[in-house]
This record gives sequence, C-alpha cells and structure tokens, in this order.
Amino acid sequence: MHAVEVEIFGRRFRLRSDDPEKTTRVADEINRQINELSSQYDNLDFTKLLLLICLQQQEQVIDLGDRNLELGTELERMNQMISRIIS
Repeated sequence: MHAVEVEIFGRRFRLRSDDPEKTTRVADEINRQINELSSQYDNLDFTKLLLLICLQQQEQVIDLGDRNLELGTELERMNQMISRIIS
C-alpha cells in the first residue's frame, strides 16, 4: 500500500492505495463532478454534493450491469447461431 494525497472540492485527503495513479484519477473525476454539481446547486453542501454523485454513479453501475447482462445474452445467442452454422 502506498500513501496518496488527493484534493476534492478544496479538501485534502490522505489515502492508502495499491494503485496511487488510479486513486488520483478517480479523485480527479470526483472533483470534476462535484465542481460541476456545485455550479448547478450552489445551495448544497459538500456532503449532499457527494451523495448526489454517489447516487448518479450507482445508477450508472446498475445500468452498466443491466447492459452487460443484455450483451451476455446476445453473445450466447450468437454463439448458438454460429454453432448451428458450423455443425
């Protein structure tokens, strides 16, 4: 584990990570998103902005999981079709 310091919304956080470069990239993206939301919702505090980001990202995770299942089903169907053609 390596120590890495990141800044999100003007606050510094010292984290430990197996991949400091990736952790920095993630923090930079969160910082970008929180700054974007802050400009849209200037009355929300840091915690509420982070909560909004968490909700948005979880929605994306669920959507990507659903899409992954759809693609898996399509791939299986295509594999069955190819098997029939080859047989």
